[in-house]
Amino acid sequence: MGGITYDDLLNATPHQYKSTADAWGKWRDAVDKHGGDLLTVNQHVSGNWDSAAASEAHAFIDAKHLKVQESSRILAQVESTLTTAYTNFAEAHNKLVQTVQLATANGFDCTGGKVTDTRPPTDTKRDTDRATIQQGYQDDIDAALKEATSADSSVATALRDLMPGTDLSSGNGTGPGNGHGTPLSAPVDYAHSGSIPVPANASTLAPNPRAQQIINWALTKLGDPYVWGAAGPDRFDCSGLTSQAYHAAGIDIPRTSDVQWQQEPSVPAGHEQPGDLVFFHMGNSGPGHVGIVLDPEKGTMIVAPHTGSYVQIQNYKTQNPIGFARPT
Repeated sequence: MGGITYDDLLNATPHQYKSTADAWGKWRDAVDKHGGDLLTVNQHVSGNWDSAAASEAHAFIDAKHLKVQESSRILAQVESTLTTAYTNFAEAHNKLVQTVQLATANGFDCTGGKVTDTRPPTDTKRDTDRATIQQGYQDDIDAALKEATSADSSVATALRDLMPGTDLSSGNGTGPGNGHGTPLSAPVDYAHSGSIPVPANASTLAPNPRAQQIINWALTKLGDPYVWGAAGPDRFDCSGLTSQAYHAAGIDIPRTSDVQWQQEPSVPAGHEQPGDLVFFHMGNSGPGHVGIVLDPEKGTMIVAPHTGSYVQIQNYKTQNPIGFARPT
């Protein structure tokens, strides 16, 4: 089995993996709320409807509630596994960074995870001492990589046990990842295809402070569940997210995507900027879907995609956008 590489771990940003665990937790909370709603409905049915059909409805809702409870249990286990994996991965990352810094300060090179002595040999005693120190650094690097790989693999193992049939293979081996050195991302991608990690420069992408306010606010909602017709504070549909993001920046725009399209100033394709609106799915009354442009160069947006998903970052260029707007 492959594992986390030296460069993967050295350049990792573990806090992004913590946001994945938080997202699973928010999803579980939404499922729990749905379960509570089912119980309320069932109690209403039991108290106000007395017939054979009522008994069937009662049994149906009971069965659905059991499935919701099982879903919540699975989500809680995945969240717990991710949280533990994040902690272990972060510790391994910090250990590696500290080891490399110390080794470099003492004249050793750690390129590729292999420790070599950059100083010319002197006498036998000193060379022997440095060889011992060199081996100590190498052991610490190897241990950090082993810990990170174990943390990474624990997520895939948990998901396979809880969700049989899931393919979580990666370019590094059998652990979760995208094959390009981004471990622990599989839970988001498995449940909500298309999710992209928060870029390191997300807080500096926008061309002006107001656009950055829009982006910053939307980023705080990553992981909040999609609920049709919702506009916050912790659940959204697509236009609920966009309207509230603009409101947070002091700009009031229409509530729905079709009216946003009709009333807000359009922007030619190729000239969109971070914070602009991006529209999809033209219908009789206008677009049926909208997101917030994050990085035009990479074609990313912040969006509440659909029922069963949550606020996330996706690529808009692969989804055939029909146009852009820049409310002011």
